[in-house]
Amino acid sequence: MDEWSGRKWEPVTEERLLRAIDVLVGIAKEHGSTFDPVLETVRQELHDFRSRHQSAADVSQKPEVSLRIAG
Repeated sequence: MDEWSGRKWEPVTEERLLRAIDVLVGIAKEHGSTFDPVLETVRQELHDFRSRHQSAADVSQKPEVSLRIAG
């Protein structure tokens, strides 16, 4: 646990979530289904992360609509 005390906190990225899933899958294979709830939580976080970033990308890619003044 001491090795974690000096680590800096970084933003969550898709790559980090995928690595966490890989680690948890390895643990689950070794120790059985005890870690399945944690694995499901991380999978849900990845799904939510992708949804948030897809929504943000969709908003930024929408063409700007110019308004015309009737007259």
